[in-house]
Amino acid sequence: MTVGDIVRQQARINARKVGLVDDDKEFTYKEINERTSRLGNALVNLGLTKADRVAIIADNCHEFVEAYFATAKTGLTIVPLNTRLSASEVVFHLNHSESAVLIYKADFEDVVRKVTPDLGTVRHFVRIGPPQNGVVSYEAVIRQAAPEDPMIPVGADDVFMIMYTSGTTGSAKGVISTHRNIMAATNLMTIETRVVPEDVNLLVMPLFHSGGLWPTLCHFYRGAQTIILPRFDEKKVMQMVEERKITFLNLVPTTLRRMISHPDLGKHDLSSLRFIMYASAPIPLVQLREAMSILGPHRFFTGLGATESAAGGMLMFTTSEHAQALDGPLKDKLGSVGREAIGVEVKIVNELGEEVSDGEVGEIVAKGAHVSSGYLKMHEETAKTFKGGWLHTGDLAYRDDDGYVFIVGRKKDIIISGGENVSGLEVEDTICQHPAVEDVAVIGVPDETWGETVKAVVVLKPDQVSRITEQEVIGFCRQRLAAFKTPKSVVFVTELPKNATGKIIKNELKRRYN
Repeated sequence: MTVGDIVRQQARINARKVGLVDDDKEFTYKEINERTSRLGNALVNLGLTKADRVAIIADNCHEFVEAYFATAKTGLTIVPLNTRLSASEVVFHLNHSESAVLIYKADFEDVVRKVTPDLGTVRHFVRIGPPQNGVVSYEAVIRQAAPEDPMIPVGADDVFMIMYTSGTTGSAKGVISTHRNIMAATNLMTIETRVVPEDVNLLVMPLFHSGGLWPTLCHFYRGAQTIILPRFDEKKVMQMVEERKITFLNLVPTTLRRMISHPDLGKHDLSSLRFIMYASAPIPLVQLREAMSILGPHRFFTGLGATESAAGGMLMFTTSEHAQALDGPLKDKLGSVGREAIGVEVKIVNELGEEVSDGEVGEIVAKGAHVSSGYLKMHEETAKTFKGGWLHTGDLAYRDDDGYVFIVGRKKDIIISGGENVSGLEVEDTICQHPAVEDVAVIGVPDETWGETVKAVVVLKPDQVSRITEQEVIGFCRQRLAAFKTPKSVVFVTELPKNATGKIIKNELKRRYN
């Protein structure tokens, strides 16, 4: 199967079932299949040929989902753009990917108008919303094109998508994913997360991110239902879970924390939830235990994935393992990202690429059918990251003798102070144990004596502002950490810079404080 075959099959076997809900609009699988064929034909009518690239910038909406399947059916390559990109970054992504068409939601009209003079390859614009300034509307494009399947031959090794990495620790890179990569990831994630036709997925992660894409593909693959929210809103999420009997929710630690701390949490019936994924960023154990205690440990799931693994996981820590980890036989495993996912081989290696012993820290590398072949037009980065079919993740971790993997930090985030390696994650987890702390990021700052020293950037809980000092935080850490790991300085801020999925942008903090 290729990605386009997913909607073709569901149109055959679940024609009248509602597969997608967007606000007050509901679409059966038959309607989705027809609309994606119309869009695919419209793109071909614009003169696009196989492997041409179609970019899209929009908040979550049914048109975004349709664009994924329309390009898949026609052998075109989709380029989803992060909605938080600056104008100059949008220009880079569009020109670097050599996109021929830009589909955009009306909300981004100002950005599109600003970048248009600097675009080298975009020949056509399609506007999600009423036509404006001579740009044709998405619905007009749909209506005017033929509803029949484009019937363009698409192979498993044809490129489906170029998705740019978030660039929180370096420059954004365009990850090339084939249909084979995506279908392998979809199979893997559907099996591991046990998606069934009766599931109802609430889509709150952005569709330009792998965290929004994989649940959508898995639920379409199984003929389940997906309900779209344009963006995360904790109150709306709780209402939707109660009203629509949501079973499947994919979050990041930031949004999970916002939900469990909301004053109206107890007013909503969330019992339909069978699955709550938290991933994409580290979560302090104190916050994870709190969430599991409130919502029930048997609903939680985590793992390790990457844009470079086509939205599919490499390691999984399942709901049943979480149920045994809060206060049960696996309590020493809480905080792990799990064990190898089905069909994936994972090793922990040293700088020479040699596998290390259990308990020894090294870099996570993974091999599987879902792993990308590399980055677009970045041969040096591809050579460094993809070696002999192995994806070098940049995550430092160790594996215990039961096969569970524990991440200690990113290679780029390790702080070297006086010749000692300091894991920022360990320091962050310690500081989060302080009852006054809401959020924290730890970075290394230059020091003439030690090379680098540890700096903590702390967000306090609203009722604790001005009640805690820098020395109190340092003293709190000194009681729990070795001296070389203890922050030498602490700064208090009202918020940390984060990207659209909730990851802390440490590059920004390093620029600010180095």
